[in-house]
Amino acid sequence: MQLNVAIIGARGIPATYGGFDTLVEELSVRLVRDHAMKVTVYCRTDYYVERPKYFSGVECVYISAPRIKGLESLIHTFLCSLHALTRNYDLIFIVDPGNAPIVVMLKLLNKIVVIHTDGLGWKRRKWGYLARRYYRWVEWVSARMVKNIITDNQGMADYYVQNYHAESVQIAYGASSPYGVDETIYNELDLTSGSYLLAVARLEPENNVDIIIREYVAADVEMPLVIVGGAPYGEDYMDYLRSLANEQVLFAGQFSDQAKLNALYKGAYLYVHGHEVGGTNPSLLRAMGFGTAPLVMDVDYNRYVVGPQGFVFTKEDGNLAATLGKLVNDASEVKKAGQTALDRVNKEYNWEAVSTHYAGYFQSLT
Repeated sequence: MQLNVAIIGARGIPATYGGFDTLVEELSVRLVRDHAMKVTVYCRTDYYVERPKYFSGVECVYISAPRIKGLESLIHTFLCSLHALTRNYDLIFIVDPGNAPIVVMLKLLNKIVVIHTDGLGWKRRKWGYLARRYYRWVEWVSARMVKNIITDNQGMADYYVQNYHAESVQIAYGASSPYGVDETIYNELDLTSGSYLLAVARLEPENNVDIIIREYVAADVEMPLVIVGGAPYGEDYMDYLRSLANEQVLFAGQFSDQAKLNALYKGAYLYVHGHEVGGTNPSLLRAMGFGTAPLVMDVDYNRYVVGPQGFVFTKEDGNLAATLGKLVNDASEVKKAGQTALDRVNKEYNWEAVSTHYAGYFQSLT
């Protein structure tokens, strides 16, 4: 029997924003191509100028939702779920723990539902008091009321067991990219391959781009620092980041051209990753997948990804600056770390293996 799956909760495909979008694109295409499933991805209309009915064999359904910070995803997921109820899906896969109340609603209607818990949204400093309380509550809802939970990192799996005695199915992210490499971006940004530092992140406080910039400036190294990412709801924070930067910090904005973004990952001397909330981050995996050595914030989730040999830094004043100064002057060690990262990704974070794990899990539930 051909399994009919709906995926709800991301902005849509092709991916242009964050980790959930990347997961949804990479997974949905492979479930159709490699596992003979029928897959529908629900997309947010306002984020797509072109709205084809199918993307690489995956059906795309476009539904609008108001762009309200903190509510957009939940409202869109609710509207998409109402639409999904008009169809005969075998399973509904919802991403983002903030959407957990919708999962409970669907379960009460006897639907088979799986949720992916990105994790610890209540720690994100961009949210106000009420939003953080909400994310703490939906974390409890996911753990106590949703049976089918997916985590992407051993640290997240341990967190749910330790705090809620809730078991989850651990399935990693993958790291490959299907878009190729467009090196014309080097000329466009006046960069030399192998001679710049890179950070890719949503420009939000918990990703610590402010620390990266401040410590980079203090390190006084010759390589420029390229910052890729946008701040869709935080222009004040963006202004703050600009105030910390010097003339060697390049804010490249958000990229929709994935081949050019791949070139930036591939050509970076070092990838600096300041994320401290959540599980496995696809931007980190993507850099490692191009053999670029990662330097990551020292938290459990990042250490699980880079392994015991990975470079780490802390929030302590001067720590990252000292580490950058050392690594910029040790090309052989950085090159070795890049190869180690590539080997680790090829072994542990392969999209084919990830999609096979998802396919088997979905089939076991139906």
